[in-house]
Amino acid sequence: MKNRVRQIDLSSGRHGLTLLEVLLSLGLFLGALAALSQLWYGGVRASVQARLATQAILRCESKLNEVVAGAVPLQSASETPFEDDATWTWSLQVESGPHTDSLLVTVKVSHPGQSGLSSSDFQLRRLIRDPQVWTAAQQATTEETTSP
Repeated sequence: MKNRVRQIDLSSGRHGLTLLEVLLSLGLFLGALAALSQLWYGGVRASVQARLATQAILRCESKLNEVVAGAVPLQSASETPFEDDATWTWSLQVESGPHTDSLLVTVKVSHPGQSGLSSSDFQLRRLIRDPQVWTAAQQATTEETTSP
């Protein structure tokens, strides 16, 4: 058998891409890249907001439980930083409740952040019994039992 060399005729057919095709494919690539970057940024923003909201809820519940347990004085306070992280602040508002022996306690937790992306606020309200009423009642019963 003879080795036959096949010759390619360069004059017939197309070989390669035109400038228009290259620019069109580049435009499609950049458009897809822009759309994907917006989706990525939206996911990051949602992740940060969810993490901050969770921290705000936990800090608010914790501080309200401290108030109810008596570890924090039942007095209004404003923008007090947390001991473990000074970027988080809490405020306490104490009002008289709808009943004579109740108080409406509102705890608000804030993380101001540097932008709208990293800021978070959360607030909890709870009706509690006025500890002064119970303390007075306990003292009165103690005095009645100790007096002859």
